[in-house]
Amino acid sequence: MELIQVGSDLLTALRDKGWKMQLSDSREPLLPPDLQRRYPRVPVELTDFLERIESCVNVDENIWFLCRADFRNADAQSFRWNELELMCLETDNIKSQTQTRKFWDMHLPFMLATHSDYDYLAVSLDERSYGAVVHGCELELEEPSVVAPSFARFLTLFSETAAGRRDYYPLTSFV
Repeated sequence: MELIQVGSDLLTALRDKGWKMQLSDSREPLLPPDLQRRYPRVPVELTDFLERIESCVNVDENIWFLCRADFRNADAQSFRWNELELMCLETDNIKSQTQTRKFWDMHLPFMLATHSDYDYLAVSLDERSYGAVVHGCELELEEPSVVAPSFARFLTLFSETAAGRRDYYPLTSFV
């Protein structure tokens, strides 16, 4: 099935579950220049999908896709796109901070959930697992598990989970 159709199927399934979303017609890149420098090799499937969305959040506003505005938000009073990284950096241990930065330099989060633990979905940019979608949550933020080998496969799995045709953990936590 074509990637655009699978992405559309996912958005339809989420809308049917009450998610609020706004599609985008902006030509502005997903990531601002500073993040493009930090993340120069983001899979095109991920950026193509997210660039089509202005916002996409569940009815309780505690699960959302990170969109253009999120990646540009630097307001310390709100939950920023890299809030989990910032939480991990709240230590005086320089070695730990270095490891944290290295981890997050290789994992770009694209979906967050704050309804229980702090959960995230990210795309791996590590050459050994490039393009895989991973899941992590509080207490083990930097020890993620692989959800799908690619963003395209993730879209299929998440679409099936959101539509109720599959019961796939951890994606059930993001519906």
